[in-house]
Order: sequence, then structure tokens, then C-alpha cells
Amino acid sequence: MQFPLQGGHVFNQLCSIYTDFKNCVSSVRCDSLSIDAVQASYSYMCGSGQPLFQKHAGCFAEVEAQKEYISCKIAATQAISEAQGAKGASTEAYLTEMCRAMDGYLRCSHPIILEKCGTDAWTLVSTVTRDSLGVTMPNCDMHSALF
Repeated sequence: MQFPLQGGHVFNQLCSIYTDFKNCVSSVRCDSLSIDAVQASYSYMCGSGQPLFQKHAGCFAEVEAQKEYISCKIAATQAISEAQGAKGASTEAYLTEMCRAMDGYLRCSHPIILEKCGTDAWTLVSTVTRDSLGVTMPNCDMHSALF
């Protein structure tokens, strides 16, 4: 997740786009992993969790500029690229590697976010991560990385 330095204002824009998306797909009557994933990612952030996201947006932006966090992001990007290579071999191998990449990213970023932004901020990250991964990678167990 990336949080620009505009603080809570970005969430108002993001949630407006999410509302437009929900309106656009409201007539879709099929099982869609893409729609489910977007709803899992944004329903909390633009619903009951929105005030907390606005509260912590500035801190998240500060964390994103820190060298330690940037290292986490670079490592995760590299791991995701490697997982893309496994995609051709099998979907199962791809999902396993993506799960491993997410686990590494969360373990790396957890102490940084916890120290700089606090427990409530990490709980927000955990909630959104758990909700979205539950849809896109339901067999990926992130429990030990999130808590």
C-alpha cells in the first residue's frame, strides 16, 4: 500500500473512486474474484475503518519515505517478480511464492510501522491485508506475520 503525503485527503478521493466502482459493478451478477478482491480491500478502509486510516495517513506517508521500509518494499517487489516467473509452471507454485512474498513483506514492515505509527496503525494494516488476502489467496496463512 502506498500513502501519499496528502494525509487523510487521499482517502476521501480513494473512497469516492471506490463508491463509483461499487455503483459501476452493482448490476454484475456473477462470481468475480476481481470484484470480490476490490470490495475486500476497500470496504473496511472506506467504511468503519476510514476515520482511523485518515488519522494514520500522515504517519504511513512518513514510513514510506524511510530507508528501512523502502528496503522491505524492494525485497517484496523482487519476490513478487520471482513469483511471476513461477506462474507459468503452475498456479499453485505461483500462489505459494506470492504468499511467501507477502509474508516476507509483512514481517519486514511490521516492526517499522509498529514503532513509527503504533499498534492501531498496524491493526489497520493487518485488517486490510487479512481481508484482501482472504479473497485472493485464501490458503495463504499470514497469521504469524500479522500478529
